[in-house]
Amino acid sequence: MPEQTANAAGGAFEKLAGKAKQAIGGLVGNDALAREGELQEQKVDTAEQADRLAAEAQQAEQQSDLAAKQEANRLEQQRVQVELDERVRQEQIEHEARAAKAEVAQQAALREAAAERQEVNEEAVIARQEVDAAAERIDGAQQAAEIDEQARQAEAAADALQAAQRALEQKPTGG
Repeated sequence: MPEQTANAAGGAFEKLAGKAKQAIGGLVGNDALAREGELQEQKVDTAEQADRLAAEAQQAEQQSDLAAKQEANRLEQQRVQVELDERVRQEQIEHEARAAKAEVAQQAALREAAAERQEVNEEAVIARQEVDAAAERIDGAQQAAEIDEQARQAEAAADALQAAQRALEQKPTGG
């Protein structure tokens, strides 16, 4: 931040000097001096815009990083929840299997078939939930990639403005 404050103060001085050159050039009829003043103002404006875009790019990158971390945390929580749900279901399946074995003596064939159908259905539900969770993780990763791409584009725009500023600074002024 101290560098931006120094740049702002220097930029204000440079802009004021540019306006003065324009005014003096206009008063004395020196078009070259007036143009030099105009270019000096443009240089300051370009530098301010480049600083602003760089700050915006940095903020976008930080937001992207935060969003990616939040998404990673959310996905990890989902994974843990799915794992816990699976454990509960496994315990439920094991309990039902024990109950089914106790009833086998009376109705072995009917109970065994029912327990197998129920287990297959529960595994299908778990498998469906795992597929859904994976799809959500992929969607989150795609969103994070889009945010990263936007941050890279903002940085490229800031770089282009800085290159334009350097080109203006290196351009010889008439005098």
